Amino acid sequence: MPNTQETPPAETRHARRPWWALATWLAWLLATMYGMRWASDGSKKPLVDTVTHGVAWNLVMAIAVLAIATFAWRWRDLKFVAPSRPGWPRLLWFPVLYLLFFALLAGLLGLPPAGKLGFVLVNTLLVGLSEEWAFRGVLFQGLRSRLSVWPALVATTLVFGGVHVLNVITTGNLGEAVVQAVAAAMSGTVMMALLLRTGSLWVPIAYHALWDFGTFVVSAGPADGGAAAADITQGMRWAIPMLLVLPNFLYAVFLLRKVRNDPATTRAAA
Repeated sequence: MPNTQETPPAETRHARRPWWALATWLAWLLATMYGMRWASDGSKKPLVDTVTHGVAWNLVMAIAVLAIATFAWRWRDLKFVAPSRPGWPRLLWFPVLYLLFFALLAGLLGLPPAGKLGFVLVNTLLVGLSEEWAFRGVLFQGLRSRLSVWPALVATTLVFGGVHVLNVITTGNLGEAVVQAVAAAMSGTVMMALLLRTGSLWVPIAYHALWDFGTFVVSAGPADGGAAAADITQGMRWAIPMLLVLPNFLYAVFLLRKVRNDPATTRAAA
């Protein structure tokens, strides 16, 4: 008699995990990008304007997509847990130092009006949660079900950087979007390193959100502060983003030196 034993449901979910992760990520991307176009009526504008003139409802929709998929597929391995790796607080000295630098710079150049500041805070929190959940959560863990750590890490980071080229839909400036993509890949490396070294997705979510908050607060400062910043960076508009995130990338390389290339996971999280 042929073996008619059915594949256990948990093993079936595990085998299909990468495809459902990819489908979820694509749904997230559509919600993010088309929601952004809907919110802006298709008009081109600087990226800073998207976070200073109202709530980014496209990000709310994108987070809803992630939440539905996460609960529907019972993905309990996305690391929405407290940091648990030994010595993890010592790893945060660099992010804290960098965030203090942004605070000092914002203090020197001046803060934007209270209304803009509030929108920047809300929207950067949404960005941090949405992008980390989508990339370091859903996509990375989906790839980990078939790949070892380093291939999954590299693939996730390259996709994270590459997708930022789509900012051209909002800004209309392809060269600027390419620079943002390279800078995002470099920043994404440190987010991945923080996830792996702390064991918690909340750490890269917090750093991502606070990093974006700092950069947008500086960019959205008062008119005189913005003019001062423009004078300082005149002629370096392409180099500044890379120089700004280069220390992040170098710190990520330092952190990742201790990450082992563990094999793919062998079963789905129950």
